[in-house]
Amino acid sequence: MEIASKALPASGNEATFGAAPAPAKLTRSFETIGGAHKLVKKIACLGSGFVGGPTSAVIAYKSDVNVTVVDINPVRISAWQSDNLPIYEPGLYEIVRAVRDGAFPSQQDTTKGSCASRNNSSPNHQARLSFSTDIDHAIMNADLIFVCVNTPTKAHGIGKGSAADLDFVEVATRNIARVATQDKIVVEKSTVPCRTAQAIREILAANAQPGVHFDVLSNPEFLAEGTAVRDLLHPDRIIIGSMPTPAGRRAAASLAEIYGHWVPQERIITMNLWSSELSKLAANAMLAQRISSVNALSAICEATGADVDEVSYACGLDSRIGSQMLKAGPGFGGSCFQKDIFNIVYLSESLHLYDIADYWRAIINMNEHQKQRFTRRIISCLYNNLTGKKLAVLGFAFKKDTSDTRESPAITLVNNFVTERARVAIYDPRVPEQQILRELVDIGGDHDMLRRQVSICKSAYAACEAADAVVVVTEWDEFSNRTTDTTPHEPEIRRPLRSLNVNINDLPYPASRPADQETQSPSQAGIDDTASFRIPRKNAGIVIKDPRNGEIKTFTSQRMSSGSSTLQSPPSYAAVGQDVSRENVHVLQKLAVAHPAGTLDSSQPYMPPRTLPSAYLTATATSAPEAPKPPTERFQAATGPEKPSSATRLDWGRIAAGMRKPMFVFDGRNILDHGKLKALGFRVEAIGKRGGHPVEHDA
Repeated sequence: MEIASKALPASGNEATFGAAPAPAKLTRSFETIGGAHKLVKKIACLGSGFVGGPTSAVIAYKSDVNVTVVDINPVRISAWQSDNLPIYEPGLYEIVRAVRDGAFPSQQDTTKGSCASRNNSSPNHQARLSFSTDIDHAIMNADLIFVCVNTPTKAHGIGKGSAADLDFVEVATRNIARVATQDKIVVEKSTVPCRTAQAIREILAANAQPGVHFDVLSNPEFLAEGTAVRDLLHPDRIIIGSMPTPAGRRAAASLAEIYGHWVPQERIITMNLWSSELSKLAANAMLAQRISSVNALSAICEATGADVDEVSYACGLDSRIGSQMLKAGPGFGGSCFQKDIFNIVYLSESLHLYDIADYWRAIINMNEHQKQRFTRRIISCLYNNLTGKKLAVLGFAFKKDTSDTRESPAITLVNNFVTERARVAIYDPRVPEQQILRELVDIGGDHDMLRRQVSICKSAYAACEAADAVVVVTEWDEFSNRTTDTTPHEPEIRRPLRSLNVNINDLPYPASRPADQETQSPSQAGIDDTASFRIPRKNAGIVIKDPRNGEIKTFTSQRMSSGSSTLQSPPSYAAVGQDVSRENVHVLQKLAVAHPAGTLDSSQPYMPPRTLPSAYLTATATSAPEAPKPPTERFQAATGPEKPSSATRLDWGRIAAGMRKPMFVFDGRNILDHGKLKALGFRVEAIGKRGGHPVEHDA
C-alpha cells in the first residue's frame, strides 16, 4: 500500500488545504485527517446508473485516478462503451469520450451535440475510464470501491411501500468481502437509510478473508438530474462520513484527496457516518417539501385569481427563503424525492415517532393530490368527458435535460387519461418508446389497452395532429414559445440585466424601485461602501457609480458582452465565501472599473440565458486569477444535443392549424406565453393560474 504522508494537496489555483475550514461548519478540521493516508490510484464503481456513471466520469476527468465502472447488466455496459450512452445528461458525452477514449470529438462531430468550439490539434486526454462486467477483477485491483447500486422502495414484506430495499447493497458488500485479498476503502454512495453503514461494516468484518481490513465511508451524492455534470464539477459540498477512529480519518483523507483535485477545501465536509447518511435524506425531503408547498399554494391561486408565478417570485426574493425549487407543476418525480421521504417515514415509524412520520408523509400525499387535481381540471375543461378524445402529452421525463422517467408525473397523468378512455399521443425528445410503455405497464396499466389507446410519436407535431388538447408535462425548452430574455413574472425594470447572463433574481435591490430614486445605501444593499447602484429605466441598461471617482456610467444591453471572462466574480470575494448576490454585484462593479468608456467588448455573440457560459465547466479561482487552461479544459456543455436552441422550438401556429376546435392547451409547467397562444385561438389553462373555464376547487 502506497502511503501519502503529506498534507492534502492544493487543487490547482484554487484554495489550498493549508488553512482549516471555519469552525461554524461543524466539521472535523483537515489537520485531523490530513496525515499519512492511503494513496488511491484505482477506483472500482459498482453500478453504472445515474450516480455511478457520471460520478466516475468526472473523477477520471478531474483527477489522476483510474476508474473502472462495473455492472451485472451487459447491455448497459455495452451502451457506456458506445457513442449511445444509456443516460442523457448535458456535457456527459464529452467527458466520457475524453476519459474513456482519450480524445475529444472534433468540432464537426455533432452526433452528440456539444455546442463548444474545440481545437482539433489539442492534446488528447489520457484514457482513465473503463466499463466492464468483470466485477471481481475490478474489486481485486481497486484501492477504493464506490457502492452505487440501486436502493428501490420495498415492494413486499415488512416496510412495503416505504422502507428501502437494500438487497443490492448487501449482495455487493458480500461480493467485496469474498473477493478482496487486500485492505480496501468501501464508500457507500447509494442513498440508504441511516445506520446502513453499520450493517456494511458488520458484513465485511464477518466475511473478510484473513488479514484483510475494510474502512467504510459514507459519501452521499447531491446530484440533480439534468445538471449532474455541473453539480459534480462545481459541488455545493462534498460530504464524507467516517468512523471517529484514526483508521476512519485516514480513509476519509484518502477520499478527500481525490476530490481535492478540483473541489476547494472549504467545500469538503467531514462528519460521522450516521450524520452523513441522514444528510442526504434530509436534503431531498426539504427540497420536496418546498415543491409541495408551492403546489399547495397553486390551488389557492387558481381559486382566488392570484398568479402562482408571481407569488413564488415574491417569496423567493426573501433571502431566508430563496428562489430555488419554488416552481409550481404537476408534482415532483425522479428516483430520489419520494423514495427518500418514504425512508424518513419508515425510520420515524421504526423509532415510534408517528407524528413525525405523518408530517413527512403529508408531502407525498400533497404530491399525489396535485397530479389528481390537474387531471380533474383537464377533465372539467373538456366538458367532463375524455372518451374518444385525443390528448397530446408533451414530455414524459420527470424534468427537462434528462431521460429519467422514474416517478414522473406523466405516468400518473397518462394512466388517468387512459382510464377515462382517452386516446393519448406522447412525445418526449429523450425518452425511448419502450421505456415509456414499460413505465405505464409497471404502474398497473393493461398492455393491450395501452397499445390501443397510447401512441408514442416521433415529433410534437405528430402528437398534436387532430388533438383536442395539448398537455405540457415536462418543461423542455423546445416546447416554450417565450422569448429567451424574459420571464413573464419578472417586472419589466429588471429584464435588461438578462443581457449580462447574470442571475437577476440574486441582485440585492428591490424590483419595483424607480429609476430616479436615490441610490440604496450599502448596508441596505448588502455590499461594501465602495460601490453604489441605482435601477435603470426599461431598456436603459445598468447605471453604475464608478467606485474610484464617482463617475456615473451606463451599460446598455446592446453593448454588453456575453463572454465568460466578464462574468466571473472577482477572486477575492469568492475566496472569503461571499454569497452569489454579492458576487454578482461586484461583477457589475468590476465592469465599471474596467471599461471607463462605458462600452464593453461586443465581439462575442449574444448568448441566450439557456446557453451555458464557459464557466459552467471551469471552476472559479479563489485566491488568484486562474492561469489559462489548455484547450482540452475549455469545452462547454451543450444544453441539449439535437434540440438545444430556440431555432428548434415548436411552431405553435402550425400546431393550431392541425388541432380540433376548440383548441385547449394545459400548461403544467408554466413555460408558455399565454397571450401568444390565445392570439392563435387556444384556450389556455395553467397550474396556479385562474383559467377561462370553471375550475373544480377543493373543499
